[in-house]
Amino acid sequence: MARPYGENENITFTLAAKLHAAGIPFAFQSGYEAYVPKTRVVHFEAALSVAYGLPHEVALAGCTSAAAKILGVEDRIGSLKPGLEADLALFDGDPLETVTHCTGVIIGGRIVSERIK
Repeated sequence: MARPYGENENITFTLAAKLHAAGIPFAFQSGYEAYVPKTRVVHFEAALSVAYGLPHEVALAGCTSAAAKILGVEDRIGSLKPGLEADLALFDGDPLETVTHCTGVIIGGRIVSERIK
C-alpha cells in the first residue's frame, strides 16, 4: 500500500506472494503517516496479498507468527501456544474479509473490549 515513487517505484501487489515463493521471510507492518494511522489497514494489506496469490494462512502468519519471528520475539508472542503471551482480537468471521467485525479483545488474559467494531 506504499506509494510507488522513489525506492518504491517498482512495488507490486504480488510482492508478498513472490517473497513467499522465494522463501524470503516477510511480515506486514502498520506504519504511520501524519494524516492517518496505518494500523487499521494491516489486515486489508494481507487480504490484498491473498487476492494476488499469497496463501491465506501465510497472510495471517504475516500479521502474527512471521512478524514475531522476524522481530526475534517468537519465544514470547505471535502464536497460540502454552507459555506464550496471548493478546487476542476475536472476529465474527475471516479477519481478512472487509465485512468481518472485531467482536472482542483480550489482553493479558483479561477481556478489555466486547464492543463490536
